[in-house]
Amino acid sequence: MANTRFSISTDPQVHAAIKAHADAAGLDVSGYMIAAAVAQMAADDATAAIFAPLDADNAMALEESVAVETPGLPAFEDLTAEEKVLARRVLSAALGSDQSDVA
Repeated sequence: MANTRFSISTDPQVHAAIKAHADAAGLDVSGYMIAAAVAQMAADDATAAIFAPLDADNAMALEESVAVETPGLPAFEDLTAEEKVLARRVLSAALGSDQSDVA
């Protein structure tokens, strides 16, 4: 099988570092870059395999969530006295009011 050529451009410092690492590994730059790319692809594939079931579960949950009906919010008048106090406190906190007499 014939090899296909890649052309990679980088700044001189990175080029020198790649060359030094390739030399230390006893490889030419091409062999070193291929080994690095193959290692990265294997890591990517392993990660994808780990997350595939989670991604499938998330996709299914998203599809199911479309069918979920959200209940309507109750009118303020329909809340209990305790719920009204809580709602007023939350609104005051959210709006930055400093109402100490909220009841």
